[in-house]
Amino acid sequence: MKSNSNQGIMSSIDLKKPSNKVIYAGIVLFLIVVCIISALPIIWIIFSGFKTPTEMYKIPPSFFPEHIDLQKLADAWMQMKFFKYYINTFIMAGGSTIFHLLFCGLAGYVLSKLKPAGHKLIGTLIFWSMLIPTTMSTVPIYMSLIDVPIIHINLSNSFLPLWLMCIDAFNIILFKSFFDGISDSIVEAARVDGAGTLKVFFRIIIPMSMPVFMTVAIFAFNGSMGQYFWPYLLISDASKTVLGVQLYKMKSSTFSTDYQMLAIVFSIIPQVIIFVLFQKNIVGGISTGAVKG
Repeated sequence: MKSNSNQGIMSSIDLKKPSNKVIYAGIVLFLIVVCIISALPIIWIIFSGFKTPTEMYKIPPSFFPEHIDLQKLADAWMQMKFFKYYINTFIMAGGSTIFHLLFCGLAGYVLSKLKPAGHKLIGTLIFWSMLIPTTMSTVPIYMSLIDVPIIHINLSNSFLPLWLMCIDAFNIILFKSFFDGISDSIVEAARVDGAGTLKVFFRIIIPMSMPVFMTVAIFAFNGSMGQYFWPYLLISDASKTVLGVQLYKMKSSTFSTDYQMLAIVFSIIPQVIIFVLFQKNIVGGISTGAVKG
């Protein structure tokens, strides 16, 4: 027997009314228009990459190129040496994602399940840290990274500081809120069976929290792929240049505008692929996290 549960703000019964059908059609039409407007800049960049420099500055401007030559993609990829920038960016994004999941997950686990002395104060301070403007913390963080207090080590020209800075208050609170929805009796039962603190986290908490872990991983990876500011400040070694920094440097390069457009296309391909492959995990993780929290 099929369930008549609602799939949204309107159920199948509601859609039988003519007035509701008009409202539903209006909502769908509005969403289609929003999608088209959102996609137009990306489509324009892709088409502009296939234009010649003359076409780029033609008056009146044209939306579609006169000729699409797919060989131009391969030529641009080889001439701009994008492969090494991809590798550097994947290293940065992969490390950031691991640090996100490990340290933010452990911090949320400690605040939610272990609850050490002063955990409420610590949680409050973590929340308050979200209210500090980013511009106020830029200089202190930079000075601390080029000369780490006490041990006096310079972390510039490495990916380590970029990995460390990805540990943020929002994800700690997100993990804690999700873990609060997991029954304490499950954790206690594992401890009675002899499981230690870390074993409980890796064997019990993580398998039961895959939606939130997947969601954080996807957003962390995509966010790191587009980083520009901190890699530009901390990495001066040309062999470690990432995509965001290279795109900025191309403004003053000898590459023509059409090649710069193709470079932008190359830079957004990983994020698009990640979203297409894991969009169900994103929606599922957000909705599950809302219910659990």
